[in-house]
Amino acid sequence: MAKRFRILLVLGMALRLAGQTPAAASVTPAIILLRATSSVPNDAERNYAQALTRRLSRWLNSMDITPTVVDDDQLTPQTVREAQVIILGYNPQPQPRTLAILKSHLKLGGKLIVFYGADPTLAQLMGFKLGNYLAAADNQGWSAMRFSETSGLAMPARVQQESRNIRPVYPADEKAKVIAVWEDSLGRPTPEPACVQGPAGFWVSHVLLDDGDTENKKHLLLGMLGTFVPSVWRTAAEAYVRNSGRIGRFTSLEDAVRKIQQEADGHPSDRRVTALLTQIRAARAEAEELLAKQRYPQAVQMAKTVNRYLVEAYAATQKPVAGEVCGVWEHDPAGLYPGNWDQTCAVLKAHGVTDLFVNMLWPGFADYPSERLPASATCRERGDQLAQCLAAAHKNGLRVHLWKVCWRLDGAPQELLQKFKDAGRLQMTDSGQTLNWLCPSNLENLRWEKDAVREAVSRYDLDGIHLDYVRYRDGRACYCPVCRADFEAYLGRKVRNWPADVMKAPLRSEYLRWRATRITRYVRDISKLVRDVKPTVRVSAAVYGKYPSCVDGVGQDWPAWVKNGYLDFVCPMNYTTDNDAFAALVRNQVALVGRRRVLPGIGVTATESQLDPVAVIEQINELHRAGAGGFVLFELNRTLEHEVLPMLRLGILAAPADTR
Repeated sequence: MAKRFRILLVLGMALRLAGQTPAAASVTPAIILLRATSSVPNDAERNYAQALTRRLSRWLNSMDITPTVVDDDQLTPQTVREAQVIILGYNPQPQPRTLAILKSHLKLGGKLIVFYGADPTLAQLMGFKLGNYLAAADNQGWSAMRFSETSGLAMPARVQQESRNIRPVYPADEKAKVIAVWEDSLGRPTPEPACVQGPAGFWVSHVLLDDGDTENKKHLLLGMLGTFVPSVWRTAAEAYVRNSGRIGRFTSLEDAVRKIQQEADGHPSDRRVTALLTQIRAARAEAEELLAKQRYPQAVQMAKTVNRYLVEAYAATQKPVAGEVCGVWEHDPAGLYPGNWDQTCAVLKAHGVTDLFVNMLWPGFADYPSERLPASATCRERGDQLAQCLAAAHKNGLRVHLWKVCWRLDGAPQELLQKFKDAGRLQMTDSGQTLNWLCPSNLENLRWEKDAVREAVSRYDLDGIHLDYVRYRDGRACYCPVCRADFEAYLGRKVRNWPADVMKAPLRSEYLRWRATRITRYVRDISKLVRDVKPTVRVSAAVYGKYPSCVDGVGQDWPAWVKNGYLDFVCPMNYTTDNDAFAALVRNQVALVGRRRVLPGIGVTATESQLDPVAVIEQINELHRAGAGGFVLFELNRTLEHEVLPMLRLGILAAPADTR
């Protein structure tokens, strides 16, 4: 009888989750998500804070937890009267009126969850002591939050996140405690608290970034809320179990299992996939049983296990394409493991990566000893990064493309910036604002850029030169005096009212056409000097994916660069979560320049698109169908290392011996 009751209970739960019987109404507790308005100093910070609010709201809604979003300057005592928890996703400096309302909320027994706060009064109200703002030095930051196993809370063990700055808080008395510390880029614990807990709530020393490890970030939110509002665990558990199996294009667990089994039949990994599918069915049944027993945190974990196995099974059914380029963009000149390029390159080789695009050359500095440019802090402290990278990469069979940022002067020494400004060599907007970008019309700037590339190609055994920001900043530049003189020479007559006359017809189209020729001249010249110095070095560029709008928008006529032989290939930055849009972009790009001349960029952790492994696989499948020559992943970080590359290695990047 007991066994029969258990079977009926699990079956009933499964039917309810499938929507075949009405689910019991779940009441979302009063949770306020405070959207920054008056608590941030300017529009840029306000836009950033509101994007964070949307992110947290999206993550909570995915767990069927629906917060009430309130602007912080609209918060009233009446608004918070029924609230149990108020989340401050990024509200660094609450105004006195807001602080008074939050204080009242705490006195009435309410709780707060604060991210990256900067107000010492608020910290004191919660039983914490605010520390100093800390910024990463030498391209080093904080890479993960490690939670204490002894906290007694249903928190994730570890949350990966590459934070470049933090503002830690510390317990002010014995009632508060540190429940998580930061790890550095090598996985070592640091002294800085990542999360503290007290009777009044939680305080996390940075915002939650949208740079991967999303499930653990959602779990962190859930764990903090569930500590004070236990009912959210049931709400979330039901959502997790109901949605387990709905990954990528699959509409249900049954749909996923059936289609993955079909794709596995006859595949070298069919036995492995079949075993995983058996585990998936068992895990789903266990998740439903845990839910029926009201063991909600465990049900959430088991539902996540279902999806983890499912992703692995799906990844293992994919097939590699012979000779395909798999590249990664690496922003950090010191690599994934700073000071140890051997380890970084060994990781890439182990996961089937073929090409490394490493960011070490800017107009204002280089990450290697240069006679043309100032040395970066990384070079001064860690030595020649390009030489170290090349030695390690070539030992591991990787090709290295020196990622050259063009025109942008970020990170340049102040004296160099001033030199360029005094000489009139910077871009200027239509309103007369000077930008920290070199003007492409200025021949001195052209020589400056070419000399730096020539030096790098001459001195180092590079496999490629990869141009980025090979464009104008936007449609509002450049309108400097040099551009005026150059355009008038191109036009063959004077422009009476500059820049007003080139902002409208009939000169607007002529001006935009001329502007694009300045960027094309640069690409042509770089290509010629590279081929003259070392013909084996391939020349490529990261470009805007939408053509022809990029020509008028930023002066980037990249199909002409490829057709004229200036570039060996392009990497359009097709950063989107929409697979149909991605596929349409790639088809158009391949049609413009040829099947093997396009290596689409996939925005795994780009601002515009955060993709899980299934989404990455689906976009790679789309570019395979379009006939692209490979792909480049943005960008090399812990998410790519731990979440995406291992799944690609199971199928798309599998070595022959791996498909068994």
